[in-house]
Amino acid sequence: MPIESEKNRPLPLEAGKRILVVLPDNGTDRALIKALRQEKSVTRVDSVPVRAIAALQEAKTKRGRLPEPALARLITVVVTEAEADAVFDFIYKTAEMDRPGGGMVLMDRLSGATPFRLPDGVPDESG
Repeated sequence: MPIESEKNRPLPLEAGKRILVVLPDNGTDRALIKALRQEKSVTRVDSVPVRAIAALQEAKTKRGRLPEPALARLITVVVTEAEADAVFDFIYKTAEMDRPGGGMVLMDRLSGATPFRLPDGVPDESG
């Protein structure tokens, strides 16, 4: 008995882009994710803690030692090619990347990504 039915059919891959954002661990990631959901309807976002070393700051360490890492957040955003540039600019402005220590944002192309749409009737999370 085949499991595949109209509801279980695999979704087709669509061309997409991945935006990677490194932010300080100060809550900026949560505010950014909330803004992406509310203002840009982006549903494919992930945030994880990472250890980071600032590349553009002077490393003050003893000779032969690596600088001490700081806790940061790595946010991964997947969007369609059509909306990628607008979302990239939105992230830059919303996370205030133009300030010292504001973080880093970069974008690359994905060979394919499955779309993710919330089912009808599912309420948004609050808070």
